[in-house]
Amino acid sequence: MTQVSPTSSNSNQDAINEMTEAFNQAIKESAKITAITTTKKVELDAASQRPQQG
Repeated sequence: MTQVSPTSSNSNQDAINEMTEAFNQAIKESAKITAITTTKKVELDAASQRPQQG
């Protein structure tokens, strides 16, 4: 069997901090994408509601 040495409380907290930062960054990026796609959908909806002239 493989033995795992115990980790210190500091390294555990460091890992949690790194994961928290990664999640926070992902949430920020997701919000940007949502804002862009929402704007594009509104533009597309507005364009499709214009009367077609032909």
